[in-house]
Order: sequence, then structure tokens, then C-alpha cells
Amino acid sequence: MRTRVQKYPGGVAVLVPDALASEAGLIDGEPADLELAGGRLVVRPAGPGTLAELLAGVTPENLHAEWAAGPPAGAELL
Repeated sequence: MRTRVQKYPGGVAVLVPDALASEAGLIDGEPADLELAGGRLVVRPAGPGTLAELLAGVTPENLHAEWAAGPPAGAELL
């Protein structure tokens, strides 16, 4: 399959057809990891990141308070 490399501000872009992106697990708007392996560009879904990276995104503005889930609904131990 062939595609075209196009210049964009700050780099270049390659259009990945929907069927190939779906098969590779790439989702629009989600992060992806890039690496060079054996002279080839490899693109992979990035995953959620490390715990440290996730916690770095927690701020006083987006930290929610405790919330009540309601009374026990089954055989929960309190």
C-alpha cells in the first residue's frame, strides 16, 4: 500500500487508511509512539502511560472530592 508524505508545521504527516489504522489499533485523537527500527518508521498505539505520567496530570482543579456510591446492594462487607 502506498501513501504520500505531506509537510505540516513542525514536521510531516502520513495518511494511514482507516482499515489499516483500525487493524493496527490506532484511534483518532489518541497518542501514538514512533520509533525507528532497522531503518523503518514504526507507529504503535501509545497506551495509557506510566503511573507517574498519569499522576502528573492531577491538579487541584481536576481533583474530585469523595463521593458516596449509595447503600450496600449485595453482600458487601463494610
